[in-house]
Amino acid sequence: MRLMVFSDIHGNLAALESVLAHAADKEVHRRVCLGDLVGYGPFPNECINIVRGLQNCRCVAGNHDTAAVWESSPYGMSSGAKKAIFWTMDQLTDENRRFLGTLPDRLDLADMTFVHANPYNPRGGKYILGNTQAVRSFFTTKCRHLFIGHTHRPAVITRRNILAAEFADITGETKLTVDDFKRRIINCGSIGQPRDKDPRSCYLVFDTRKQEIEYYRVAYDIEKSRQAIRSAGLPRPLESRLLKGV
Repeated sequence: MRLMVFSDIHGNLAALESVLAHAADKEVHRRVCLGDLVGYGPFPNECINIVRGLQNCRCVAGNHDTAAVWESSPYGMSSGAKKAIFWTMDQLTDENRRFLGTLPDRLDLADMTFVHANPYNPRGGKYILGNTQAVRSFFTTKCRHLFIGHTHRPAVITRRNILAAEFADITGETKLTVDDFKRRIINCGSIGQPRDKDPRSCYLVFDTRKQEIEYYRVAYDIEKSRQAIRSAGLPRPLESRLLKGV
């Protein structure tokens, strides 16, 4: 099976459309979205509608998704994120609000687990950036491959032993073989707001038979997204950061 994994769309319609067009010839059988369909960007309903319409696609909840329907509080977010969430609340259709409210925190498929931020407190929003969070994530799960988003930075974290993990950032388009039976946390990066200083959208395709992960970077019309953020009256830093990938 070839599985497309993507995350953190954040209402960036141009980025989502470009990624799906890019993935059209990748012979993908199934898709999993790791959440944050909304927040920051000006097209929450359009992005939700597209993801809902994808064939063989499952989705888990991100922290911006739960905040947009008041299942978690937006008040702990940064000023720009909080303002964007309150704006998003006013834009959501009833149907899409219900959809976000039904998203699960976690998805388990065979030897794979999918969450937005971490498996031990999915709605807490804690990033897996250090050894403590990585080890706790391995202890909390039994899967071989744990897929996450949330940081907006593609990375692979490999379990070295019971108390240590090895971190590797992923740059550019990369193919990895993971057939050594080691346990890993695999961050798929972000479609709508990359933060690894590469403004191109990021997603991956996991070939479960070959045990290969292919990371892809996709250019999109950033200026179009910036103008839409400006037209919506959303905080200006949300559009300027798209150019820098931070």
